[in-house]
Amino acid sequence: MRRAAVLGLSVSLLILALVTPALAQIYRYTDERGQNTYVDGLQNVPERFRATAVPLAMRNAPAVPATAPAAGAPGKPSGAAVLKYTPGQPIMVDATVNGGATVKLLLDTGADRTLISPRALTAAGVTITKPVASGNITGATGTDRIDFVVVESLVVGTARVTKIPVGSYELAGSAAGDGLLGRDFLDQFNMEIDASKGEVRLAPK
Repeated sequence: MRRAAVLGLSVSLLILALVTPALAQIYRYTDERGQNTYVDGLQNVPERFRATAVPLAMRNAPAVPATAPAAGAPGKPSGAAVLKYTPGQPIMVDATVNGGATVKLLLDTGADRTLISPRALTAAGVTITKPVASGNITGATGTDRIDFVVVESLVVGTARVTKIPVGSYELAGSAAGDGLLGRDFLDQFNMEIDASKGEVRLAPK
């Protein structure tokens, strides 16, 4: 339940504007294991999940509170990237933290903040025992504390943001990999999702 609550942080209006008009609406549904899946069009949602499928144009779950600490602003973004994924499956991306450690993150346009597991941050040389700020995240099972630490660089493909605060948080289960890639990273780029090709394109703003 904790995984499902965290993976459904909040869904924004952004993705609807980013999908080209020729493409069908992207929907998100949650299966019986609590795993979120993104599909192109309601017809691609399994029939048993259609009643609860969510078009990515509304907020349907607890969000990180607006009072969550900003912990500074990311540096200027650089590099464009084309990220491949399998249509109908969660969008998982490989990211590099501090130029060394590689993590696998769930791209979640509804997540306000990027969250990376403490073990992955430690492997990247980030000192998680000295957070720059703290905040709370509220889900269906209650409220958890999140410490924010600054990573020197976070690179996805060739898209790069420096000095970005991320939440040190362990997501339960393997569906989310090492964490979530949230809007604090994605909003630094113009993003286009092409569900027909299974591509996410990022270009610095």
